[in-house]
Amino acid sequence: MSWMDDGGFEIKTFARNRVTMARMSFRTSTGNYDVTLSKTEVQRIRRECNRILKEMEADK
Repeated sequence: MSWMDDGGFEIKTFARNRVTMARMSFRTSTGNYDVTLSKTEVQRIRRECNRILKEMEADK
């Protein structure tokens, strides 16, 4: 089972001053790390993940 399956990674939305944000959380053996993201930052991460997935598919 991977660290993601064990609850070591999650993304949840929340509202701050009527603006919806996302909180990305990583739990590792050395501690917890939380990153607050705007919609634009989530979209940028999505684009980068899609780019990497395409590269990984091309390498098969």
